[in-house]
Amino acid sequence: MSGRKGDSPTKLNVLLTNGRFPVTLDLARQLKLAGHRVYVVDPMHYHVCKFSTAVRKSYYVPAPHVDPAGYIRAVLHAIDDSHIDLVLPMHEEIFYLAESDEPKIQKRLFAPPFEVLLRLHNKWEFSQWLTAGGLDTPKAWLIRNMDDVRQLDSSKEYALKPVFGRSASKVFHLKPGKPLPDDCDVDEENHYIAQEWTYGERLCTYAVVRQGQIRASAIYPVQDTIDGSSSVYFKAVEHPRIQEYVERLIARLGEFTGQLAFDFITTADGRVLVIECNPRSTSGIHLFSRTPELAYMFGETSPTKPPVVARPGPKKQVAPAMLMVPLKSHPNVKQWIRHLFRLMSTRDVMFNARDLGPTLMQPFLLTSYYKICQEKGGMKLKDMFQWDVTWGPRGEDLRRIRERMERSNRELGGGEKVSDVAPNGYQSN
Repeated sequence: MSGRKGDSPTKLNVLLTNGRFPVTLDLARQLKLAGHRVYVVDPMHYHVCKFSTAVRKSYYVPAPHVDPAGYIRAVLHAIDDSHIDLVLPMHEEIFYLAESDEPKIQKRLFAPPFEVLLRLHNKWEFSQWLTAGGLDTPKAWLIRNMDDVRQLDSSKEYALKPVFGRSASKVFHLKPGKPLPDDCDVDEENHYIAQEWTYGERLCTYAVVRQGQIRASAIYPVQDTIDGSSSVYFKAVEHPRIQEYVERLIARLGEFTGQLAFDFITTADGRVLVIECNPRSTSGIHLFSRTPELAYMFGETSPTKPPVVARPGPKKQVAPAMLMVPLKSHPNVKQWIRHLFRLMSTRDVMFNARDLGPTLMQPFLLTSYYKICQEKGGMKLKDMFQWDVTWGPRGEDLRRIRERMERSNRELGGGEKVSDVAPNGYQSN
């Protein structure tokens, strides 16, 4: 880990926008190490942060996916009640908060304006924006219905996924000679993107950016996952070409402030491509575990310290999730033995001898989670864990979002957005 040790320049009351994810717990501990006071809000009664000594108070709040206005009111109450200085978005709550017109939230939210978030999160808009800036990304098509899918070149492979998707949910691998998926829910209110399938090594990046300057960054390969996408084992690597790409991309964002995470693929012929963006907290935060260095970057009012970079060294894992890695993700014995070695030899980000509550309460929490799954009609655990904090506009909300994006695209002009529209409205980049 690079960066200079020392006291954080400012001690803050920090509000994390959920308390359920391992990365939230890890960040709470890092913030405490930096001298900050940590609070969380969450629609779950019980979650890992509720039992952590790193968190001073947990607020039970309405689910933003179900009651956005109620969630905003609850966040405002937490801001007033705990004198919050900084709001750090952990998941898709960021969109509800950034869209709100509440000055107390806007002043404290560590995030860019809502229109910028939309451009980064919407996979089609992001792909268009990258292409306009000369940044390499797979060729893509906007898919509005199954007829658009049938118009794709059937001799090629594609990744088909919702433009507002997350965590490999509803991602289809289209292959030549194979039938089209019958459970693809693309329609006028749920557009998809088709990207040319690219083979290569998958890597992820995470960065904290303040006023266009990278203040913390990490690069790590995707190795062990529980859903084919979300990493549960973390090993920092150095990759100069990816670092250069990230710097070029962030330079195009101007005076951006917030968190940025990108999914990359590097190919055998030397291409470095960005697949998609998460403009919020991600598991890359684990690479700074047990240090205050990342937390210092959130607390600074102006950049004074050198940027912090996660260097190759100690590995990290989310041990409960590593135990859930499916056998099929390691198709041969050699790969499975490597997975078991990583499981047995890598430090767990959940366990902390000075903060045993989250570990000791795992059986109780797991029972609570499965009870919620039953109450939701047999919902899968990974879906239950996210559904109430996800963002997916529909109906009038979606119409308003699209109008805002169109207005933003017109205001940008000057080649910032590339769009070739065929007679039927079918678009590609």
